[in-house]
Amino acid sequence: MKKIELFEKEYNFLNKEQKEAVDKIYGQIMVVAGPGTGKTQIIGLRTANIILKTGVNPENILITTFTDAGVIAIRKRLTKFLGHEAYKVGVSTIHSFSQDVIKTFPEKFIEQKTGTAIDTVDALEILKKILDNLVEKKEIQELISDYDKYYYLRTIESKISVLKNEGTSLEAFKIAIDKQKIDYEEELSQIKPTLKKYETIKQKQEKHIKKLEELRKIFIEYKKYLNEKELYDFNDMINFVLEKFKEDEELKNYYAEKYQFIMIDEFQDTNNAQNQIMDLILSVNQENPNIMVVGDDDQSIYRFQGANIENMLSFSSKYPETDIVVLKKNYRSNQHILDLASNLISNNNERLTNKISSINKKLISSGPLKEKNNNVLFFRAITEIEEQAFILEEIKKLISSGEELNEIAIIVRNNREVDTWGKLLLKNGIEIESKHKTNILNSNYVKFILNLLKIIDCPFCEEEKIINIFRNSINQINNVDIFKINRELYKINYSKKHKIKFIEYLNEIETKKESFSEEHNLIDLEKILDLKNKIIDYRGKIVEIGLKDFLGFMIKDLKIIEFVEKNGDFDDVQDIYTLFNKIKEFIENNKYLNIEKLLEKIDLFEKYNLSIPRQILKENKSGVQVLTAHSSKGLEYNSVFVPGLYSGNWEGKKVRDLLKLPIYISGSALQIGEFEQIEEDRRLFFVAVTRARKNLFLSYPSSSGAKILLQSVFIEEINDSFKELEQRFDENSFEKIVENDIKNNLIKNGDLELEYIEDFLETYRLSASDLNVFLENPMKFLEKVVYKYPFEDNKNTIFGKVYHRTLELFYLKYKKEGTIPEKSYLTATFKYLIEKEVLNPEEFENLTEKGIKGLEGYYDLYSKTSEIPLDLEYSFRRKNIFFENIPITGIIDKIERATKKSQISDSEQFGQFSLFRENVKLIDYKTGRSKSIGEIKGIDKSGNKKEGIGEGNYFRQLLFYKLLCEMDYETNSKYEVCALAIDFVEGRDGNYKYVEVDFSDEDFSNFKQLIKDSWEKISNMDYWREVLEKAKEE
Repeated sequence: MKKIELFEKEYNFLNKEQKEAVDKIYGQIMVVAGPGTGKTQIIGLRTANIILKTGVNPENILITTFTDAGVIAIRKRLTKFLGHEAYKVGVSTIHSFSQDVIKTFPEKFIEQKTGTAIDTVDALEILKKILDNLVEKKEIQELISDYDKYYYLRTIESKISVLKNEGTSLEAFKIAIDKQKIDYEEELSQIKPTLKKYETIKQKQEKHIKKLEELRKIFIEYKKYLNEKELYDFNDMINFVLEKFKEDEELKNYYAEKYQFIMIDEFQDTNNAQNQIMDLILSVNQENPNIMVVGDDDQSIYRFQGANIENMLSFSSKYPETDIVVLKKNYRSNQHILDLASNLISNNNERLTNKISSINKKLISSGPLKEKNNNVLFFRAITEIEEQAFILEEIKKLISSGEELNEIAIIVRNNREVDTWGKLLLKNGIEIESKHKTNILNSNYVKFILNLLKIIDCPFCEEEKIINIFRNSINQINNVDIFKINRELYKINYSKKHKIKFIEYLNEIETKKESFSEEHNLIDLEKILDLKNKIIDYRGKIVEIGLKDFLGFMIKDLKIIEFVEKNGDFDDVQDIYTLFNKIKEFIENNKYLNIEKLLEKIDLFEKYNLSIPRQILKENKSGVQVLTAHSSKGLEYNSVFVPGLYSGNWEGKKVRDLLKLPIYISGSALQIGEFEQIEEDRRLFFVAVTRARKNLFLSYPSSSGAKILLQSVFIEEINDSFKELEQRFDENSFEKIVENDIKNNLIKNGDLELEYIEDFLETYRLSASDLNVFLENPMKFLEKVVYKYPFEDNKNTIFGKVYHRTLELFYLKYKKEGTIPEKSYLTATFKYLIEKEVLNPEEFENLTEKGIKGLEGYYDLYSKTSEIPLDLEYSFRRKNIFFENIPITGIIDKIERATKKSQISDSEQFGQFSLFRENVKLIDYKTGRSKSIGEIKGIDKSGNKKEGIGEGNYFRQLLFYKLLCEMDYETNSKYEVCALAIDFVEGRDGNYKYVEVDFSDEDFSNFKQLIKDSWEKISNMDYWREVLEKAKEE
C-alpha cells in the first residue's frame, strides 16, 4: 500500500479532536492527551501529514520525548507510515539530542570532548571535600548539623542538580536569592515588630537566606572543581548545549534552519533547561514558530527529576495564539475504570481544567471495551498475607481463563514492593517479569566477588567473611571440611590470648596436609589449600598486571562464569559483567585507584542508598509484570492489580524539603509542600489505575504484623467507583498458599539467550567492525557485540585509541582556527590523554615515548601539506541509516576534499546531487605496521582473494564507510565519495604510509551482497540456535 493511501486509511479512523491535531500544521499547538487517547498515533500521523502537505524533508522535523522507550514507540509508529524514511526524522530524548549537537560540531565543544563523566557517588564525594574545606574556613554554618556534618549532603547534591536542570546560572541564582530577600522583607513589613511571631519569622527567613547563600557558595566551588579537573556530570550535557546556543548565533541558526517543525512529547515531564534549548531554536523564527507540545498535566509524575508542570500551564501564555486540542476519547479502558480515574484526579487543584475554563478532560471509553461492564473490584484484607492470597487466587483465575501472563500486572508504589511481590509469585510457581532496574549489589554472586576482593585486600581482617568465602558453592568445596577445620581452630584459639587467623591455620595445615586430612577425614583439603594460596598470590598478581586486568583474570581463574552459567541464570551473568564494567569505568576515571579505594567507592553506593543497575536486562515476555507506578508510564495491560493502598504508602508519606529553592528558579512547581505532595501522589495513582484495559483490582491490608494500617485517602475519594468484595479466606488456607516453596522445575528459563539476542537485535545497528567480527567468528560476535563480555583493553588498543583521539583534537583545532597548530600541541595532547589511561609505569613510559616519536614524525612529514578537513570523527550513530532493510552505523575518522575524480561510477556521475556535491575522500587512521594494498584488500600478488581470519578487514571498513555516506541523506547531498584511503599514522619503523585504495563497481556490489548475506544470518534466530547448540557440543 502506498504511503499516502496508508495515511488516508489511518487518518479516517481518527476522531474529530485527533484529526484537528493532525491537521494543524503551522503555528503553535498544545495537545492535552489523557491516557489511552492515541497521542503516539497523532504524532506519527501529523509527521506524515507535514511531509505530505508541505514537502519538507523528514530531516527537517524534530520530535523529542522523555525516555528511550518513548523514542522507540514513536519511531515504530513513524515507520508504519513512512517506511525507512521514518529514520530520517529526528526522534530523540533531549539528552541524546544534546549529545548529537556536540558530536556534530565537535570543534565548538573541544573542552567538553576531553572531559570525564562522573556519577552521583563521585559528585557526592566531591561535594563532601568542598564542604570539608568550607567548614574548616568557617564559611558554612547553616548547611551542617551538630551531630552530622554531612546531614545536608544529599540535599546539596539534589538542589545543585535542580539548578542545572533549570538552566540556572550562578548569576541567575544570586538574582533569585535577592528577590527572595525582598519578598521576605515585604512579608515582615506586614507584621508588627512588637509581636512575638515577628522575631520568629525573621529568624526563619534569615536562616533560609543564609542556607541559600551557602548553597550558592558550594555551587561556585563545585563548578570550579569540575572545570579544573575537566569533569562533567549527567546534567551538564544539556547545559553545555544550552550555553552554546545562547552565545553562538551560527549554531542556533543552523538548528533553527534544520528543524522547521518541532514536536515535544510528554511535555509535562520536561524541565526548564530542556525547554530553553527548544525556545532558543524557535526564537529564530519569532513571528510564527512551528511547535506542537503533547502532554497531560494529570500524568506529571517526575517532579523529583526536575519535571515542571508549569510548562503546560505557561505554554499558552508564552504563545498567545496557541490552539488547544483536548483528547478525551480513550481507546484503552472500560468506562468503569475511566470514571474511577476521573473521580480521583478531580480532587487535584493544580490542573489545566482549573486554569483554562474551556478545557474538559473527562475521559470517555471509545475503544473495543466501551461496552464492557467489568466493575473495578476492591478488597479490604485483614492482614498483608490475606491481601497476597487474594491477589494470587485472582491471578490464577485469570490464567485458567486463558489470560496471557504478560497481560497481567501488579503495579506498586516502590521498588521494595516489586521484590516482595516478585518473590511471592515465584514461590507459587508463577513466572514474572520485574521492571525494577535490579541493583546488582543485591546479587549473591556480586556479593561473593566483592567479599573476595575485601579478603584479598586484607586476608586477616574479617574471619566470618573469609570462612563464608571458602564455604561458598562457587568454590565447590565440601562444606563439612570447612566446619571441621574451623572446629579445630576454635579448640586451639579457645585459651589463646593472641588468636590464630583462619588463613594462618591453613598455612600450618599445609605443612602436614596428608596426616591432617587423614586424621579428620577431609575430602577437599587440596581444593581448600589451593584457594588459600590463590587468595594470598592474588595481591601480587594485582601489582603485576594492574587492578583492571586482575578482575578479568580472577573471574576466569576461579571459573566463576562457568559456575553461574550452570547454576544461575542469564541475569546473574549480566550482574557480574555489569560489576566488571562498572569497576572498569571507575579505574578509567581514576587510574590510581587501588583495591582499597575501589571497595571504599562501592561501599559509598550502599552508604548513600544508591544502586548499580544491571546494564543488560533481558525481558521475559511471558511473565506477570511486576513494576512500580513510575515504571508503568506508557504501558497497558488487560488486568491490573494495585495493592498496598494504605496511608503512608501511596500517599501520606512525609516529604521534608530541607532547603527550598526560591520560587524564581522555576516557579512554585519546584516546591514540594504537603499539599503539592499529595497531588503528585494522586497523579501517580491515576497513572497506575489507567494502565488497566479490562480488569482493575484494588486492595489494602488493615494490618501489618501488630501495626494497624489506615486505608489511603484515595479510597475514600473513589468509594462510589468500585465494588467491594467480602472476606473469603481462613488463616490456614491462605498461609499455605503464601508459604508454598518454589520448586525448581516450576520455573523454566526457556531459551533465555535466544530471547535476549532477539531483543538486542530490535534496536541494533551493524557497524564495519562488528561485521568483521561476525565474519571472523559468530560466537565472538555474540560475546563481544551482543553480550558485551568485558574484554580488557590491552596496551595496543589503548595506544591506538589515544593516538586517534590526539589527531582528532589536533585537526579540530586546525579546523576551528584555520592555521595548523604547533607540534607542541600535538605532543602535549597525547601526553595529557595517555596520562588518563590505566597503565603500569613501564607501559606508560614505552607508549608515551612511542606516541610522541610517531606524532612528531607525522607532524614533520605532513604539517606543510595538510589541508583543513571537511569533517572529523563523522558519526552516523544517531542518524538511523538503512541499507535496504539493514540498519547500519559507524564513524569516519576524516573526510577531506579530493583532488581528482578517480572512483565514480557512471550512475553516480549523473545522480540527483552530482552538480552540487563536493568530491571527497574518506580516510581511516591506522596505528601499527603499515600494510600493502594487497594486504589491505586481502588479495595475493595475482589479485586472487585470500581466505583467512582478518583478510580484507580494512577494505571492508572503507567500503562500509562509502555505503554509509551514500545512504545518509546529509552526506549524500553534499559529498561525492571518489576516493578511499588508509593513513598509517604511527610511522612504525619510520614508515608513514598513506594508501589510496582503489575499488571497482564489482567490489562494491560484492560487498553489498556480503552485508545482505551476513544480515540474513544475524537477524535469523534459527541461525543463532544452531550456533549456540554447536558451541555447547564443543
